[in-house]
Amino acid sequence: MPIGVAMILHDFYPSIGGAQTHTLALSRALRARGIDVIAVTRPHPGTPAYEEVQGIPTYRVGMQGGRAIAGLSYLTAGLALLARERRRYQVLHCHQMISPMTLALMARALPGKRLVINPHGRGPRGDVAKLTRLRPLTGKLRVAAALRWGDAFVAIAREIHDELRTMGVQEERIWDIANGVDVERFAPAAPDERMDLRRRLGLPDGKLVVFVGRLTVAKALDVLLNAWAQRDATLADAHLILVGDGELRDDLMRQMHALGIAQSVVFTGSTNDTAAYLRACDAFVLSSRTEGMPVALLEAMACGLPCVATRVGGSVEVLEDGTSGRLVAPEDAAALAKALAEALATPTWGIRARRRIQDRYAIDAVAQRYVTLYESLLNGRNAGAVRTPA
Repeated sequence: MPIGVAMILHDFYPSIGGAQTHTLALSRALRARGIDVIAVTRPHPGTPAYEEVQGIPTYRVGMQGGRAIAGLSYLTAGLALLARERRRYQVLHCHQMISPMTLALMARALPGKRLVINPHGRGPRGDVAKLTRLRPLTGKLRVAAALRWGDAFVAIAREIHDELRTMGVQEERIWDIANGVDVERFAPAAPDERMDLRRRLGLPDGKLVVFVGRLTVAKALDVLLNAWAQRDATLADAHLILVGDGELRDDLMRQMHALGIAQSVVFTGSTNDTAAYLRACDAFVLSSRTEGMPVALLEAMACGLPCVATRVGGSVEVLEDGTSGRLVAPEDAAALAKALAEALATPTWGIRARRRIQDRYAIDAVAQRYVTLYESLLNGRNAGAVRTPA
């Protein structure tokens, strides 16, 4: 009997974010290996309750509305769906330790099910912190349930591994598996193709530095805009391309105008084709205050872009400072500005970045590690996977 996996998420396609992008790529790679994958997620405006997303059967359950109504309806409708489809899967794989984990813990009571808990955030607002510090009452209950019923925990970055240990998870239950990237879709563009992409996307000529992600406090785009205002004369004709949307868009646009850099900054809004923007640009920047294992950075490196990132979370594990890019301290706009000029002047960083992703973070290799994890759980074994070499 083939293995079946229910991916349980808070948000999924067409919502764009690191966890969503990684889970979709992983699900496709698993299906290519004969694993039957379904996705269970919340409703998204303008999308049907069921559709196949790039071959992945996707169920959107619950109601939109206030936090309490949306949360309760997601849990009740999700549990009903998972009970109805119980013969289709043996493994519950939840992404993030909020409502998806609560739903997965409830479904874990169904006969013959195993539970993989996969946090994606770290630090003061990461998954573990939300349970242990930000939700002191309900969080304790969920931590106890996770420790009792979670069969395996996935750490996508070293800091998340350490946070899980602090939470009380035994070492042998933690599998160190980094996020992965589709190195066929995210690949360098030839010069002619890059120009064609720019025309199709309506991007300007000249040097382009791109950010991809949600416009949130965690991404520190206010610091990035300050850095862009401080860029040196070598970047006078360059443009900063901000790909994504979020609650800070209006604030960031006001800041851009106040800094007098509106002519050199482009807000694209959200997109379902981040690969096109990455392949059209010359360098990538991630100015985050906190990260788990940043999928956007992996994708940019796979596209052969010289990258600049802050020294937080999984970025430190992925990006080799001075070899495949530059790491700078968070909140340091001056250092960020200097590093951006350096990245555009050092295209060989991008060549090495692409090679590193192919060697260590290709989604096919990552998917195979998950197959090993699922098989181990279903065969009654659980020993954490060997960590991806740094």
